[in-house]
Amino acid sequence: MAERFIQVVYSNPAEGKTDAEFNEWYDNVHVPQLLEIPGMLSARRYDLHDAEIYRFPGGFVPEHRYMCVYEMEGDVNAIMEKVVAGVSDGRIDMGSCLDLPGSRMSFWRPRGEKVGA
Repeated sequence: MAERFIQVVYSNPAEGKTDAEFNEWYDNVHVPQLLEIPGMLSARRYDLHDAEIYRFPGGFVPEHRYMCVYEMEGDVNAIMEKVVAGVSDGRIDMGSCLDLPGSRMSFWRPRGEKVGA
């Protein structure tokens, strides 16, 4: 069985773009295009949840307002090569709404079993 893992992407709209424009593109263009890539299994987007703990001494408000968690399966490098190829040939539109230089992504595999309360 191929390895399953997640990709976490933190992002914001590009300067001059509205949240509405950004979310329209991300939900209706970007995610569907990425999910056409073999190995990309699912995606779920999140909005930053405000919490008082951010403003406690030593705390900080996270710099990104949006997060997307992609479930993936296979070889991360091979999948990402397909994503880069899709961007290069125009099959994946990175959009003018995304602050690409300010975005962050990372890949994670499970550590141990899921523990419940």
